[in-house]
This record gives sequence, C-alpha cells and structure tokens, in this order.
Amino acid sequence: MADSHQNAERVLNVAMTFLDEPPDPYQAGWLAVPTGLAETLFKQDENLNTVPWLATAGVQVEPKVWEISLQEGVKFHNGTLMDAQKVKGSLDLALARRPGTSILLDVDRVEVKDPSTVAIHTNSPNPVLPGLLTNQNTSIADPDTVPESVDDSAEFASMTGPFKLVSFTADQKMSVVAHADYWQGAPNLDRVEYVAFNEADARLIALQSGDVDISINLSPQGAEVVESDSSLDVRVAAPSGMLFMFVNHESPPMQDSLVRKALAIAVDREAMATGVADGHALPASSMFPPGFISCQNTGNYTFDPELARDLLAEAGYKDEDGDGIVEKDGDKLELILQTYPQQPLLPPMLEAVQSMLKDIGVGANVQIVEWTLASQGGYDLFGYSNGTTTTGDPGWALNRTYRTGGDENRGNFSNSEIDSLLEELSSASDPAERQRIACAALKAGQDEVGIIPVMFPTRLFGVSDAVEWTSGPQAARLYFIDHLIGLK
Repeated sequence: MADSHQNAERVLNVAMTFLDEPPDPYQAGWLAVPTGLAETLFKQDENLNTVPWLATAGVQVEPKVWEISLQEGVKFHNGTLMDAQKVKGSLDLALARRPGTSILLDVDRVEVKDPSTVAIHTNSPNPVLPGLLTNQNTSIADPDTVPESVDDSAEFASMTGPFKLVSFTADQKMSVVAHADYWQGAPNLDRVEYVAFNEADARLIALQSGDVDISINLSPQGAEVVESDSSLDVRVAAPSGMLFMFVNHESPPMQDSLVRKALAIAVDREAMATGVADGHALPASSMFPPGFISCQNTGNYTFDPELARDLLAEAGYKDEDGDGIVEKDGDKLELILQTYPQQPLLPPMLEAVQSMLKDIGVGANVQIVEWTLASQGGYDLFGYSNGTTTTGDPGWALNRTYRTGGDENRGNFSNSEIDSLLEELSSASDPAERQRIACAALKAGQDEVGIIPVMFPTRLFGVSDAVEWTSGPQAARLYFIDHLIGLK
C-alpha cells in the first residue's frame, strides 16, 4: 500500500508510460482525457459504440448540419458554466490549433442555436460526426482560459473533467486535484499523482514497493508476478489498439512492393500472440480487431516464409555469397528496425521479427529509440502502438494511417487510389456504402503494404488491493481515471 493511504488526503499514485507533452486538450487529448482532466461531446461505451458525454444528443438535421444538444449544469474547472457559446469557442480553437482536427472534422462553421444547442456545419455530408467528436483533441475547454498564441500550450485551460491540473513536469510527473463541482458528482479522490516510467520492469517494481497504486502496460511476465502477490491484482482490458510496423516508404528497398509483401508474410502472427505476448494478444491481419468491420477478401498476410523467399527472388534478391543474407546489385538486404520501450511488447516483438526475417534471408538490426523518431525516417520498419477503433468508425483510422499526409502516416505512405476512396468515404452516408468503401480502402492499403499489422494486445494493469475500481478498465483505451475510482 502506498504511503499516501496513511494520510487523511485520498491520493492515488499511478505509474504511466508517457508524460512527454503537457495535457493540452487540443494537442494532447491522449493524455488529458484518460487522466481525468478533459472530456469530449461524445465518447465510446463498452461496446465501442458512440454515446453522448458532454452532449445529450446529436441529430443530423440536414446532410451537412448536425445539431448537438448539451448537458446542463456542467462547470469548467474555474467554476464557469459550460454553454453553447463556450462549446462553439472551444471547437473553433480545436480546429484552429491542430490541423489534423480540422481535416478530421471538415467543419465549415459552428453556430450557436440557443444556450444549450450548437449546430455544426460541415463542408460535405458527414453521417458519423458524433463518432468523430469522440476524438480526444476535440475536448471542451473554456475558450477564455486558452492562450491566444497557438504556440503556447493550453494545458492549464479550464476543462470539465473530474480533476484539474496542478503541475506538469515533462517525462517525470503530473499532479491533479479533484474538481469538487464536477457535473457527475464529486470525485472519490482528492488528488492523483502520475509518474512516468519508460520501462515495464520499473513500473512493476514501483507497484510491488507500494510507491504506486496502479501500474499501466504491464508486460505478460510482469502480470504473472502481480498475480502471485495476494496484495495486488491484474486487471485486463480487451484489445482496442494494434501493435504494428510502420514501413518507411522513402527507404529504397521498401519502395519495392514485392519486398514489402515478402516482409509482411514472413511474420508469424500466431507465434507473436502466443509467444511474445504469452497469449495476451490476438493476431492482427489488418489494422482493425475482429468484429470491428466485416470485409471480405482484404488479404490477411498469411504466414508463408517460402512464398516470401520467392517474392524476394522475383524482386531480384539472391544470396550470392552464401552468408544467409540476400543481395541485389551488390547491396545486401539489411534493414534497420526501430521501436521504443514504453510499450513492453514492442522490443521483444521486433526481436522476433528480426529472427523471422533472417529465416527468409533478410538481415535486421534492432534499435531502441524515442517514439518520436517514427516520423523522422532513418529506419526501414518501426514498431509502434496505435488505437484504431477510437471513433467507432473505420474512416478515422484509415484516414490518419493511409491518407497522404495523414497525422499518423509516419512512414510517408501515399496512394492516389486510397486517397480517392477516402475522399469518397468522407461524404458517403449510406451505412452499406460506407462499409463497401472502407473495405476497398483497407484492401488497397493491405495490397500495397502501407503498414505491417502484427497483433492486438490486451491491456494489463497492475492494481493494489487498496484501490476501489469498479468502473474500469474500460474497453476503449482513451478512458481511464474517472470520478468513481477511489481507495478502500
């Protein structure tokens, strides 16, 4: 039990993987929402369906107009009431401060209809706008508390969540205190202290020693250790994110589609899920977990090392000197594989990939780096973790991953056919037609090997038995600390 439990103040200590940028509701909603600072108009429920949150309903009154009715009695952290004017101002800032949000929502203007209703006018028909408004960077903050300059972070803006920010130190810690006037009821905690640990082993040790009460992203081996301790518990959340590899499409060998396809089918995903993840993952044949979207014949990268060798031979690669590594025009096919340590499965995943590639005659050097290097080239494949079900609609992940210039297209993939399909998807309103287009875009991305999916890991939390956590962990990984979590 953490020492804080001996004090009158109810303090929860949490070991985090990332605290690398301040919890700006428009730039780093990925941190502001799960830590209880910020909320969006809509959210995802346990079945990943879109439901109201700060909104009460959304109605598409015209093909390009949604009317959003708002919760009443919501107070920002500064005590000011949320109303339609504040929501309009916040959405305007979200669009202005992050280009990716503007592209995602494709909003023409936001209009105040009455004190509890906004009308969002889009540039083209958008049947899934409420789902897009679950995006973490559309969090609502009092616009009067946001810095005027877009270059200044807005982490101290007044948001609506059950906790408000006290302090933030990058890569070290963040402190939040209860928002007593929280609209769903006063939080069961007075304060939450978040501490960053890059390594899964360090997060485990902090939990075992009582320095923290919850440790996120345990490794499978760490989960076994926690399960053997009667004072600790393992909480498991179903997969909602994907472990995969970005392909650097500007790397000369990666520009050959035969090479990309060979690498994709050289990966034994079943072995990854059962071995590397120790059964705490599902194999990933595409970017979406089973049941999220039903597509036929999208291609599933079936493990086939013999075919992979044939594809490399077709691309002109041959082991000329018998050293086990194929070459072409005198250049050996030796790849740089990079990843980061905060997701504990990524380094061993790339080590396994290294071995699997060697089996087809491809050399590989694994490097552990900062996650931000995924956008800077210098690699052939980059192991990464991303959510793909965040808005409940496949268009969101397809756009950010496959669209030219997408905000998570870190390997600079570009395909005009896919761009056209995604443009078509953005205005399609019929559900069956949307699925057809999404499946076509997914198949095209699979055929071109825009990325290499590997597995969908379950999320493993180590929890002290002093924690009362009946509300979690939730299915969507964006939601974590809420007003209900407390101490026994």
